[in-house]
Order: sequence, then structure tokens, then C-alpha cells
Amino acid sequence: MSISNISWEAQLDLNIINSSVQEALKTKKLFRYQFKDSSSFVNTLEKAICEYVGSEFALGVSSATNAIFLALKALGVNSSSKVLIPAFTFTAVPSSVIQCGAEPILVDITESYVIDLDDLRQKILSSKARFLLLSHMRGHLCDMDEVVKICKEHSIVLIEDAAHALGVTWNGKQAGTFGVAGVYSLQSYKIINAGEGGLLVTNDPNVFWKSVFMSGSYENNYKLHSSKSIEIAHQYKNLLPVFNVRMNNITAALAIPQIKNIELTIARINKTYNQLKQLLSKRKEIQFPEESLSIRPVRDSAQMRIKLEEIDREVLKSKLNDSNIPISYFGGQNNTNARLYQNWAFLKKTNHILPNTKANLSEVFDLRLPSHFQIRDINLIGKSFLQIFDEIAKGV
Repeated sequence: MSISNISWEAQLDLNIINSSVQEALKTKKLFRYQFKDSSSFVNTLEKAICEYVGSEFALGVSSATNAIFLALKALGVNSSSKVLIPAFTFTAVPSSVIQCGAEPILVDITESYVIDLDDLRQKILSSKARFLLLSHMRGHLCDMDEVVKICKEHSIVLIEDAAHALGVTWNGKQAGTFGVAGVYSLQSYKIINAGEGGLLVTNDPNVFWKSVFMSGSYENNYKLHSSKSIEIAHQYKNLLPVFNVRMNNITAALAIPQIKNIELTIARINKTYNQLKQLLSKRKEIQFPEESLSIRPVRDSAQMRIKLEEIDREVLKSKLNDSNIPISYFGGQNNTNARLYQNWAFLKKTNHILPNTKANLSEVFDLRLPSHFQIRDINLIGKSFLQIFDEIAKGV
């Protein structure tokens, strides 16, 4: 097997999902509200995610971005609101704030790719923002005890974008369950691959029922969701706008068996990540982030800081890409990466003071590690990676 034969595209394990999908197809019902006398597949998925992360309520929708939007709307974010977000995240995160008519306030990050808590404190005071949309980008968690403390001290409403962090825990508690609402992604490059889809979790019945109605539950369909706190649901009937961002039953059928197998998946991808880290760390110029003992990670991607001259980093990226190692890079010129705040042209950059974010990402490379990878794949990738790196480092 050669490096050219490795497939980096997300793949479905048909042995895991086939039975569930076939069962969904046999019902001939794709719309969640067609299930009047039995539980829909979306309902089943919602119950499964509640059990896994330990939340009271869950709502399946068409994407994580829409789940964030619903959470923000349900919590009262509007055109007069300011929402704090880490400067290192995906473009959809500030976009969901814009979708609410609110203003995103970017907060600096540390060398560990997480929100800078000192800058967070300063931005809370200077912006007067009352919401923090905390993005756990690439599954990296900040000190969650400290961020919860800061939010309580300043009466900040915490919403977690855990799109990249399903299964990541802080001292045993699931990412996405520290705030009033959390969001997970089922997009193909996440740990649960349903093509598209998002899940909103919360322990707040008001947030849940508001989100249910706004997701596209009309007439009496809300009664098909849950019986918990149904009296709260009644008071929101016909009072909220409907955005029609529902999840369909096939999406849910794809995700259900993957949720049931998620711990096995996490163990496998963490094993492949650790193997890659061990191989590449043989070169002192290639540095991986330190892991906090408080975190149980889910490493379906690798971020590494590579100490080379700028021109050599550009050459390294190009040669790795040409060799079927589709690594991306957060530095360099003319970089169009959607995870770089400089590329969010819809924001007024002059309003954001971020002395460290660009510097902390300038040497960082980003490599997805699909869940189907085996150790043999990683060994081949590591060998090819080091061969190309050594050629560049030696000036060959």
C-alpha cells in the first residue's frame, strides 16, 4: 500500500448504520412528525444523546449552525445584543450571531488554541456583552471550571459550540453541558457522520421548548417531542417565528448506531492520533499541544506547531498536499481558510483587538484524521510526512 491509496474522505461504516437506515426506509416516513403513534427516529436520537451526555432535553435540527442560532434566539439574543466568541473558530459561529442580528465580539486565544480567559474578562467589561458563545474548536477545551466561574461572576449566559467536541470531557463532565445550552455537529467530518445535522442539548425547559417551536414545530406537533415540562410548552404555542430547520428521520437513523458505538470510535481515533503524535514528535521542530489531565480528548484531527521559516512552511504544505497528505495551514499569505478571523469579511475588523490570535496560529498546521484510519495508515502517513519534512529542513 502506498500513500496515494489512502482515502482522507469521511466514510460510513455500513456494517454499523445499514440496519438502522433500512429500518427507517421501511417505514416510508422521512418527516419526523409523521410518527403520531410511535417514536420517530429523530426522537430516538434525541433520547440517545441525552443519555450519552447527561442532559434533560435534546433537539435534532438540520445543522449545528442552526442549533446555535436557535439557542441564541431562545436565550434572547437580538439586534441589541453582543455575543463574545473565541477568535479561533469556524466562520459559521460568528455567522449564527449575525443571523440573530447581534454583534460578535472576538476574544483572543492562547497557544493552546483555546479562549484567553484574561482577555475574556477584559472584553466582558469593555463590551458589556451578556452572552458567551464558547467554541471548543477542534475539540480543545479551556479551563471549564474557570470559565463557568467567570460567567457566574459577571452574569454571562454561556452557550457551548461543541460541534468538534462530542465525547470530550472535563473532569468527567461532557463538553456542551456546562452552559445553559450546548450544540453538537453531525456533519461528515465530525465524530458522528450523518452528512449534515445538529443537536441542541439543554437542561432548561424554556430553552428547549422555544427551540422546538422555532425549529419548525407547528400546530400540535410539539406534543410529539417530549412530555417533560409540557405545561411550559403550551405557553409558547403560536408565539414564536418558525425557521423550519428540522432534522429528518434518515439523518437520525444514520446517527443513532454511531452514538451507540461512540466510545469505541473515540478509543480508535485517539489511538491513531497518539501514534501520529509519537511519530512526528521525533522531530523537535514539530510540536503538539500538551494535554491537560482534566481532559479526556477526542482527537479526530491533529494540530501541530512546526518551527520552520515561513517560506519553508509554505513549501512543506505544498509538498505534503502533492503527496496525498491534505494538511492545511493557518499562516502564510493569501490564506483563505474559513477558520481565520481575518477572512470573515462580514465583520468589521477594526472593532476587534486581537494581539495574539494571529501569532498563535501562524506556525500551526491542521490535519483531519478520519475515523476509519488504522495504525498502518498512520505509520505510512508518518513515514511520508517525515521524509518530506527532512528534505525541507535540510534544504534538499
